[in-house]
Amino acid sequence: MHREGEEIHISTEEARSGRRGNHVITVLIVSLGLAIAAMSIAWITGALTSRDAAGNLRPAAGASPAP
Repeated sequence: MHREGEEIHISTEEARSGRRGNHVITVLIVSLGLAIAAMSIAWITGALTSRDAAGNLRPAAGASPAP
């Protein structure tokens, strides 16, 4: 660290305290995976239990209609 007039200049290593970790990246990746899983579960369960305007369960996509 050195001063140039009123300014203080700090090297990158000093600013990071000499340590670089991947903790933030790991937390972001795990959080993204959990968010995708939660959204998928909500979407799938919602699609499986959706009802039409008459209150009847909608058939699954690709299912043939009942006779």
